[in-house]
Amino acid sequence: MKSRLLVAAVGVPLTLIMLVLLPDLGAAIFCAAISCVAVQEMYAAVGVRSAATLVLGCVSALLITAMAYFGTSAYIALAWCCVYGVLLFFLWVAYYEREKVFGFSGFGAGLMAGLIIPGGMAALVLLRVAEYGRFTVLLPIIIAYAGDAGALFAGMLFGKHKLAPRTSPKKTIEGGIGGLIVAVGVTLLYGVLLRYGFDISVSFPMLAVTALVTGIVSPLGDLAFSLIKREFGVKDYGKLLPGHGGALDRFDSTIFSAPAVYLLLAALNVLG
Repeated sequence: MKSRLLVAAVGVPLTLIMLVLLPDLGAAIFCAAISCVAVQEMYAAVGVRSAATLVLGCVSALLITAMAYFGTSAYIALAWCCVYGVLLFFLWVAYYEREKVFGFSGFGAGLMAGLIIPGGMAALVLLRVAEYGRFTVLLPIIIAYAGDAGALFAGMLFGKHKLAPRTSPKKTIEGGIGGLIVAVGVTLLYGVLLRYGFDISVSFPMLAVTALVTGIVSPLGDLAFSLIKREFGVKDYGKLLPGHGGALDRFDSTIFSAPAVYLLLAALNVLG
């Protein structure tokens, strides 16, 4: 618990500074850098040591971030996803023909590293460049961290029923419910700050729905990346924060929460 609180005390302010105080381009570069670090961490976790796949994953991370920043057409983004899949499949076959280990786990890691992870981080960029982006980009961070903290304390106080005992033994159903309640509450308090502190028009029902849905989706990111670590016997993905894990350990929930927030706000016609 003490370790997780220390990580939050260091990681959250640093993330907020990078996403809020930097200009749009600086925030995009920050997200691209995190994505590239995450590409290396994902391949290292599953034991794939391949310069070609690493380079391809980083190129994809940079391109997807650039597409989000420049507002590239969704058709072009889809085309790149298809191209990336073909190139990754080609590398899979090429490595197999040379009798080098690059199994299906490596192919799956490639899809995670080159598409899913950069896609999640790119959603932060999309939120950042939208109207009131300096405030909107904080929503997935607030929901993810508030939900995680709420689940931690609720689980300690009331946890009895395991949520996913094989994947994450310490998570409980009671903790998950508590985290969801805290995420919604903190998000609504953030809405009060926006309305009365910055004179920004806020729809509290919209915020509540966004926090509720995202609060359910966000823990899935934590569980998904925890499952990968457990399957491959990895304690931490890296050493981005010495002693406290890598980029994927810090942004696992955000990679899921950011697209959820963006899609919900876009569907509700909130983003300008």
